[in-house]
Amino acid sequence: MSNDLSEKEIKQNLEFLQSHLPPRPTAVDGFYKLPENFSKTVIETYFSQSSLQRISDHIGYFLGILKPIKVNFVEESSDPRWIASNSGMITKNENGPSVSGLYRVMGYDHSEILLIKKNKYQLKHVLAILAHEYTHHYLHEHNVRKNDRDENEILTEVATAYLGLGQFLVDGYKPIVWTSNYYNYVFISGHTTHTMTLGYVPPHTIKKAIILATELRKWEPKDVVSSFSLLVDRIIVYFKLWPYRSEVKKVKRQKEEVVSIKNELDKMVENYKNICLDFDKISKNINLSSISKDDSAEFVKLANELSLGEYKNKITNFLKTVEDSKSENSLKDIKKEKNKLGNQTSSWQRLLNKYK
Repeated sequence: MSNDLSEKEIKQNLEFLQSHLPPRPTAVDGFYKLPENFSKTVIETYFSQSSLQRISDHIGYFLGILKPIKVNFVEESSDPRWIASNSGMITKNENGPSVSGLYRVMGYDHSEILLIKKNKYQLKHVLAILAHEYTHHYLHEHNVRKNDRDENEILTEVATAYLGLGQFLVDGYKPIVWTSNYYNYVFISGHTTHTMTLGYVPPHTIKKAIILATELRKWEPKDVVSSFSLLVDRIIVYFKLWPYRSEVKKVKRQKEEVVSIKNELDKMVENYKNICLDFDKISKNINLSSISKDDSAEFVKLANELSLGEYKNKITNFLKTVEDSKSENSLKDIKKEKNKLGNQTSSWQRLLNKYK
């Protein structure tokens, strides 16, 4: 049977991965998206090794692994009585364990992936196996593993979600069900139902892992929702991510406010430069007797300000404060100070405009 992990167990595995992998674990942020023509080629060439190698290499580029890992593909004629997963990817009811994928380290800097296609497998099942085995390769490259074999397999399943490959498992780990062996007795007739299950964890565990990984990876909630193929999954994920979505909107709003404040401060710097030029020009040409008593006092204050350069220093220091702002409360205080600086600039400009 596959392992249905609790939310706590999933979080523990995700936190383990986050602490042992690089801060930016993949070369491309977000979810991996398989090009449609790649899938089409696999189908058209009936799972040719070259078409699967192409997908493997593409996954590697997404993860930041440039050196290709060799993919070997074998098609196996399976007994239709495969029914459940156990210690391997798939278990046959009466003949013991069998695997559908294998990651092998052949020596220093040389590894291989083996894919075995059973007769009930479709493309989505092979891709799920490939995603699982490539994640083994990725973790091996980063020297991340757990000592216990079963725990390491579970860590690998959760890692596919953390790395953005989880949708392969969500689609490919759904049980394969078919009927055969028609029977007809006196009081009953029908077909025998068979079930084949892939993976070490069920699809809903991978879904939970994707949702929990979203905040850790700072993914866009809308991208996470749209990555699920079923409408019911999209609805569930949408509401599961509601608190995180609110936080993301809050952060975006703060960033937009910071950009707006910085733009206004940049304008103040330009206005200050113009004030300096206007003051210099007016001071050389103005008739002092034409200046009112109140304006004369303001001119003296402005002259002192320009000579000391305190206003310019305030804006420079203020820009640093804006960059370091982390909360809504700090932004409120920054806006107040920004408005004070803006009012000061406006009053100087009005003064100078009188005597241009």
